Amino acid sequence: MNSSTVLIIAEAFHPSNEIGARRATALARYLAVCGIRVVVVSAFGGEPIERGCELYPGVIAVPVARRGRRWVALLVTLKRKVLAPGKATPRTAKPAAGAESQARPVSLGARLRERYFQLVYFVDDYKRWTWHAARAAVRAGRQHGAALILVSAPPHSSLFAGAWAARRLGIPYVADLRDPWSDFLADTHPNRRIELRLLRALEGWVMRRAAAITSTGATAAGLLVGRDQSLAGRIHVIRNGYDGAIAPRLSHTGGRLSILFAGVLYIRRNPYPLLSALERLLSRPEVDPSRIQVTFMGDKDGEFSGHSLQHWLEGQRCASVVRILPAQSAERVAAEMAQATVLLNFAQQQPLHIPAKTYEHLASGREVLLICEASCETARLVAGMRGVIQVDQSDHGALEAVLLDLYRRHVVAGTLDVPAEADVRRFSRALSNERFYEVLSRLATFPAPLGPSCGLGLEPSSPG
Repeated sequence: MNSSTVLIIAEAFHPSNEIGARRATALARYLAVCGIRVVVVSAFGGEPIERGCELYPGVIAVPVARRGRRWVALLVTLKRKVLAPGKATPRTAKPAAGAESQARPVSLGARLRERYFQLVYFVDDYKRWTWHAARAAVRAGRQHGAALILVSAPPHSSLFAGAWAARRLGIPYVADLRDPWSDFLADTHPNRRIELRLLRALEGWVMRRAAAITSTGATAAGLLVGRDQSLAGRIHVIRNGYDGAIAPRLSHTGGRLSILFAGVLYIRRNPYPLLSALERLLSRPEVDPSRIQVTFMGDKDGEFSGHSLQHWLEGQRCASVVRILPAQSAERVAAEMAQATVLLNFAQQQPLHIPAKTYEHLASGREVLLICEASCETARLVAGMRGVIQVDQSDHGALEAVLLDLYRRHVVAGTLDVPAEADVRRFSRALSNERFYEVLSRLATFPAPLGPSCGLGLEPSSPG
């Protein structure tokens, strides 16, 4: 056995442009530069990666393709045909700011479809990939003499692959939780009691078999320990971080307020309270709309909770200042960020989850507007940090006051406030990698760490 070989199972890994690929990719590069051989089992974003090739020096690829479910794909195709243009019921009402869809009677067919998909997607929809990844991990582990396995989740089913492969190889495995698992279901679907009970049992089984557990969130880590005190000595909070260097501070706004949201409006990222506050701001006689631009980039249809942003904007004052763009290349996103004066982050009703873009925003050299409750972990992470404005979406008066303050500073005064480098530096990916090294070195014999001098916290781990 090679005591300096780490096997990583991560469905998302470079060259995948998924944001979830960055953590495992950066760690693999750091370990390789430290003299540790890294073998990665991944789908690699569906790219044609040759087995055994080196993605980076010392990082060996073991590709496992992800195959779709034909039956599920057929059902989705049929649904799209039924709801094709000309057949779907047109939308006539605009959603109220922060309002949820009205409850409607649920048909028997809809209930059966829901139960079917709950069964298919129990744990997640990567179970088939996980099975093939587990077998590939055992073969690769034997070939390269792996000393330990690290699993980057989600998908959470890959944790089973790690536990099974580690047992077959007789080596320890580390469960790295980028997102919470059963607690996410408990938060989003509290009525699914039977599913939650089963999921908690599986989660407990997998966690108890891990030699170490790493979590990006302190709240999620605390909940795991609260359910099983035996995990207390094995769980470690290792935050995500920003890749590359801290961007130069924007010294002057040029007399404009340019707000950018680059991402997808999924889960509970509700833009309507902010847009309503923007509408009220534009009604003020002293406000010049030509100096304001708000951009939503990355959402294919510009929708939230089934409602089109374009439809909401019809007839509104703010329609002239809001742009909605589909997903763009990494270069275009970087160019838009360079032009923005404020980066927008939504983390509403997500008490356990810190959006990965939070760290990129802090290192962007721009002011940050964070929409979330003060009690959530994202708000606690940046509490008291200069250059970050946190406001609750339910406080409509505060939203309008924040936008007015931004207008007066960015447009009238031409100034902005950005996070200080000293505050931002503690969220460097390099520091996260060093913390990972400390945890892993307790389980295997590694060369002496190189620390920040390795430079891997100073360049992007993957495009996009």
